[in-house]
Amino acid sequence: MLKKDRAKVIAMFLFLSAMVTALLTDNPAIESAHGFSSGPPAGNTGAPGELTCATSGCHQGSLNGGPGQFVIIAPAVYEPGETYQITVRHTTNDSSRRRWGFQLTALTTSNRKAGDLDNTNNLTIVLNDDGPGFNRQYIEHTLNGTFAGQTSQASWTFEWTAPDTDVGPVIFYAAGNQANNNGSNDGDQIYTVSDAVLSGPPVITSAEVSGKKLIVTGRNFDIGAELRLNDSKQKKTSNDSNNLTTRLTAAKSGKKIERGQTVMLEVVNPDGTRSEVFLFTRPL
Repeated sequence: MLKKDRAKVIAMFLFLSAMVTALLTDNPAIESAHGFSSGPPAGNTGAPGELTCATSGCHQGSLNGGPGQFVIIAPAVYEPGETYQITVRHTTNDSSRRRWGFQLTALTTSNRKAGDLDNTNNLTIVLNDDGPGFNRQYIEHTLNGTFAGQTSQASWTFEWTAPDTDVGPVIFYAAGNQANNNGSNDGDQIYTVSDAVLSGPPVITSAEVSGKKLIVTGRNFDIGAELRLNDSKQKKTSNDSNNLTTRLTAAKSGKKIERGQTVMLEVVNPDGTRSEVFLFTRPL
C-alpha cells in the first residue's frame, strides 16, 4: 500500500514539474507565463507609470541596445472623430531574430486614454480598461501575430479613431520584442518608442531663461521639433521627457538673450509646420 501511495506522489510530482516547465517556456502551443507569445499583460509599453517587457521580467535581454529598429507610423495631425491607420514595424539585420511582438497604448499629455484602438485582423488584439488605474486601452500581438521563424522584419497594422474633441497632442507609446525564438525568455531584444500625433500647428504660450537654458512652453511641439531664435536654428534643443509635446529646452540659448532684450521665437515641427512668431522679453 505504501509503495502505491509513494508511486502516486512521484507521478503527481513529475506531472506538476512538467506543467511548470511548459508554462515557463515560450512554447507556441502554450501561452507562456514569462514569454507571453500570445500577448503580454497590459501596462508594458514604457508609457508614464508603466514598465516594459524587459523591466517587468517577461523577457531577459537588452533594452534599446540591439541593432534593430522599432517604429510607429502614424499621421502627423489628427481631426477629432476621424479614423486613421497605424502601423508598428520592426526591422533588423540580426538574422537570429525569429519571433516578434509589441504592445501599444495612446494617451493624452495628461496620461489619459486617447481615442479608440481597433484590430482589423487576427494578428492583434485589444485590451480595454487595463493598465495603471485600469483606464487605459492597449493593442498587442496575438499568437498568430508573432510570425514565428520570420527574419528581418515584422509589422502590424490596425486602426485608431481620434477622440471626439480636440484633446491636444496624443502620444502613442509602444514596446516591441525582437525575440530569438529559442523556447525561453532569454536573449531577446526589447525596444521602446513614442510618437506624437498633434491636433494642429505648434503654438508658443510662454518662455523663460533658466541659467544657460531657454525653456519654451506651448502645445503641439512634435518630437524632434526645432526652436528658432531671431530666425536662427538653436542647437541642442530637445523635448522635455515629462512634457514631450508642450515644452522645449535649448540647453545653451538662454545666455544669448540679455536682460531686457526682446527676441523672436518660433517652433518648427519636423513636417515643416511653424508656430506664429512669439515675442519674448527677458526680465531685467
